[in-house]
Amino acid sequence: MNDEQVHQNYLFDNHRRLFHKTKLKAISRTSALLSGFAMIAMVEISFDDYKDAVTPMPLIVIYISLTCLVVGVHLFALMLSSCILPLFEIHHLFTCRERDIIYVYAEFAWILSTCVGIVLFVVQMVVVCWIKFLFLTRQAAIVTTSIIVPILILYCTFSVHFFRRLLFSKLSYHQNELDQLEKRSFAVRFPRTTII
Repeated sequence: MNDEQVHQNYLFDNHRRLFHKTKLKAISRTSALLSGFAMIAMVEISFDDYKDAVTPMPLIVIYISLTCLVVGVHLFALMLSSCILPLFEIHHLFTCRERDIIYVYAEFAWILSTCVGIVLFVVQMVVVCWIKFLFLTRQAAIVTTSIIVPILILYCTFSVHFFRRLLFSKLSYHQNELDQLEKRSFAVRFPRTTII
């Protein structure tokens, strides 16, 4: 490898490390915030707001299950990011293979926090609206659901599109890198000879 290639590899590795470090910091903030909101919502909700109104038991079970899932997913993502983030400060002590494993864990935490956790949080919000408005006016709960469902579909569509583009970009980069390695390998095996 010549000096330019070593420098490019160093820049790419440094960029990748900083990118994942920023992602992990965002995960920490998002997960802490959303799990806190979910816990507060669970503690503050009251099922006896209206006289002679009994909240259906399946709705309560769904709500509690969703709240536990939201808190669990976000706390797991927060734990992953808290454990991995210090490793980025001492990245030079790890082999390339170990760094790749750390990057996989960082991506997993990112998907947990941004995709799974946010979708669960939005669904939990719909269930809270059903619990709060079911006996006051059923139309409010239906309107809330009809507003949130398209937003959730739009969010999921954007997430799939974004991650596909990101994946194709990474695949393209690595394919170009492999092509360059193949060209260099071919040049070493079959050097050009000049005939005088």
